[in-house]
Amino acid sequence: MIVIENESEGLKKSIFEFFRMKLPKSYKKLDLNLKIDVHNDFLFIDIFGEKINKSTKLDIKNEKPHFIIKRYLFDLFSNYEYFDSSFGILTGVRPLKLLSKIFKSYTYEDSIRILFDKYRINKAEGDFLYRIYKNQEKVRENSNLNYYNVYVHIPFCPSRCLYCSFDTTIKNKEKIDVYTKNLIYDIKNYNLDFSEFPNSIYIGGGTPTAIGKENLEKIIDAVLEKFGRTQEFTVECGRIDSLSIEILEMLKSKGVNRISLNPQSFNEEVIGKLNRVSNKDFSYWFYKAREIGFDVINMDLIMGLPGESKESILNSIKKAIEYSPENITLHTLALKNGSKLFENSYFNEEDYNSLIEESKSLMLASTYEPYYLYRQKKSVISSENIGYAKKRSSSIYNIVMMEELENIIGFGLGASTKILDFQGKFKRSINSKNLEDFLKRR
Repeated sequence: MIVIENESEGLKKSIFEFFRMKLPKSYKKLDLNLKIDVHNDFLFIDIFGEKINKSTKLDIKNEKPHFIIKRYLFDLFSNYEYFDSSFGILTGVRPLKLLSKIFKSYTYEDSIRILFDKYRINKAEGDFLYRIYKNQEKVRENSNLNYYNVYVHIPFCPSRCLYCSFDTTIKNKEKIDVYTKNLIYDIKNYNLDFSEFPNSIYIGGGTPTAIGKENLEKIIDAVLEKFGRTQEFTVECGRIDSLSIEILEMLKSKGVNRISLNPQSFNEEVIGKLNRVSNKDFSYWFYKAREIGFDVINMDLIMGLPGESKESILNSIKKAIEYSPENITLHTLALKNGSKLFENSYFNEEDYNSLIEESKSLMLASTYEPYYLYRQKKSVISSENIGYAKKRSSSIYNIVMMEELENIIGFGLGASTKILDFQGKFKRSINSKNLEDFLKRR
């Protein structure tokens, strides 16, 4: 058991999170007591427990105490078995949001040195993060605190995948019709404080195409009427069992220029155990979307699904590359509260040694560049999720949303609206996550 003594609940939570992410397989078994006393210019940290008894005074030099403490703990515990050194002492979702300030202010060489000295991020990871930063450069330079983007959430799917923890509902015609009506009302009655067109529009879920052509078209028409056209318009088509030629043609006619077709894995045995439709018809729908004229197609893969070996995951990545979509997003399976895998206490015993590095090598050798990255807790392999793109096809929405560069207006169940102030800080509001409340409120 890990016991942390300090007056600040935030500091205690931050230090505990460090142990949980750095020693994911053994933190629950650790017998540790940490007493931390923070003063103006220095702090004391006492650590005692099985095989350890140390007392240390650390200077505070214009740095937040939790960074100093984590750096000390990183050096102290880095030789423990199964210690995860990835991303050094950083445990947050958006590492580049912090590190971009360093990349912007210093030379590459100085940035790499600072990343290790301050955050214990090694050179290989520093190089990769810097590469993502440079691939975001054009979007970053063109971003503005007055720009906004629109997100619309549609929480319906043909079925619920075992790994899914999102606010999704098996498609129900009556509920879909009411949801569509209420969603359109919210869109039409939103008090828009921005005079320009949105930088991007993103309709996600769930599986937006699962609600059928008629309802989806009504929602898109309401969005276009309210906000006008945009340079990037994404609709997640996710599951091929939600598609029809009519839906794809409608999306194209409405100006949608980016869609997601997500196989998650090309291992049919794995897919068959996830409560998800087979990918045997994936080629038909991918090339039909190409024929209809979609310029940018994204494909999602999840690494670490039940039954996946390292070899089968790499084979799925190679298969995705063969299709040559403009974007490929590689996720690592995260065991989120609410998913069937979490409820069933799924534990992955596969050997994924060096998988992340091999997946990166495959992508970089195939003309794909990493353009955004975020991290998830409770991942079975590594915490990183990486979006790759071919040249000039990076998603604006993914970058500005993940790096929090522009305003986001969110509609629908559980969607977030984030409005920036002139200091670059967000005022955030989150819609209700209760579907029945959303359906019954009017």
